[in-house]
Amino acid sequence: MSDRLVDSVAGSAPRPATAGGTGQRSGAEAMRNRVARHLAVQVDGEGALKDRCSGRIIESALLLLLLRKERALPRAQKELQEYLQRAEPKGALEAVVVDALLGRPCDTSAVLKGQGKSRHGTGARKRLLLDTILGLCGLLPDGARPDPRDIGPRPQAVWTELTLCAATILHAHAGWGSAPSTAAKDATYQQELLEHQNLLIRRLAAFPTRRVWEGNALAHLVALHALHTYRPGCALMRDGIDALVQLRGPDGGVPFIDGQEVFVTALAGVALADAPGHARLAARMGEYIASHQQADGGWGYNETTTQTDVDDTARCVEFLRLLDAGRFRHGIQGGEAYLRARANEEGGFPTYLRGHPWDLDMTAGAVIALPWDNHAHLLAPAVEVLIGAQDADGSFDPSWTLSLPSVILRVLDALAHIPAAEEDLRQRAAECTAKALGYLAKSQNSDGGWGHTPDKDSDVLSTAQALATLVRHAPGTDLSEPLAYLEGQQHADGGFTSVPDQVGPRPLPFDFPVLADVHTLTALNRVVAETTA
Repeated sequence: MSDRLVDSVAGSAPRPATAGGTGQRSGAEAMRNRVARHLAVQVDGEGALKDRCSGRIIESALLLLLLRKERALPRAQKELQEYLQRAEPKGALEAVVVDALLGRPCDTSAVLKGQGKSRHGTGARKRLLLDTILGLCGLLPDGARPDPRDIGPRPQAVWTELTLCAATILHAHAGWGSAPSTAAKDATYQQELLEHQNLLIRRLAAFPTRRVWEGNALAHLVALHALHTYRPGCALMRDGIDALVQLRGPDGGVPFIDGQEVFVTALAGVALADAPGHARLAARMGEYIASHQQADGGWGYNETTTQTDVDDTARCVEFLRLLDAGRFRHGIQGGEAYLRARANEEGGFPTYLRGHPWDLDMTAGAVIALPWDNHAHLLAPAVEVLIGAQDADGSFDPSWTLSLPSVILRVLDALAHIPAAEEDLRQRAAECTAKALGYLAKSQNSDGGWGHTPDKDSDVLSTAQALATLVRHAPGTDLSEPLAYLEGQQHADGGFTSVPDQVGPRPLPFDFPVLADVHTLTALNRVVAETTA
């Protein structure tokens, strides 16, 4: 990528490299070595990096409500209420939920504004989940809302299926939905409701006792609220409550999920494999990842879930190929077959199931993970999707993240995989890259860092992801300011802290603190490698 191309397309060329390149490299190398050591000691004997997800207001409130309904565990109720009193809401939904649970006046208008619209084809489902959460908290206003029976039937991710089933039961029980007033007397409707109730019980009973269902606390909680309407106090209820109460972390709150060790280990493994002195540790992490591949050839986000997805599979294939493509060939081949089977006919890759709307992060990940020589018929349309998804300002829809630099990094890394023979695609990708680099140049904050969006304060994750992008895709850029920002954020133990950038369900943020270390190490590896070259 030439400076002239960046300037002509985006109107903003990268700053020229400063003369202090050696000092820049040595500073980045020292910072890199400190964070690598800090990250390495967090890997356990199996080779897994098992960070805890921070507590979240939504799940904590739903557990408190459930305990009140079941008249269970008064001490846990007190502790959850204390957590909600000190927790800082992230967004309008969390703010009104806290107010409702603490008995304060609240206004849901800001929460409902703009709901039901989604660029990733899930608007009706998201609105139904929002209505369900508000309804459980006693906040659902009058007005037309999605009827759960209007969503589907179609194959869904396992937690989506369970949540839709639970929402159907809850909306029927409380009369929240838009079903006709005579529905309660309709024999067909009653039979459908009974089938949903039986399905909910079968799904919950199929998972190991006293474990968070599929590792997803939010889905488990909504399901237990539905179960309470017709089987209060049953064994499934008691076991579920026990698992969720035990899931609370040091902050006292209930997290969104019980772990993300497969995803985090794959990302950290790539970063540590590129850091000197950690090859043996990275190899052990690779063995761990290979051992958790599922029967369909894919990977899920943690050890317990049965739901595989494109993102985790692409990350794991990328890691295993980096480590040893020969040694892990069977796992890599299985992962590639999994990804091929998920590709949509019109181009692009969904998160979970073929035929679902394509997702930007998933599509970029598949382009990175699949060798072009063997998959050009899938990857060329996927690249068309990536290029076509760029907004006028050079950014992309963030989808599974809050950070625009995060998705820019993933997309530009994918576009760099286009082979030289694809001249037209490479030229269009170069123009797309230049526009994205122009966006980063314009959105950098005065402190040298980047925030999730141009109106947000700088944070470590967004800055590390922007830095990693500039190093690889805008060579010659002056990196002194973002490096100085990161150096100022590094703790004495070598680690970093950031605001969360992952979301689930979209757009609710959740936090795995170790990802700040992982992404920063990834960026610093690139800085050291490029400045050394």
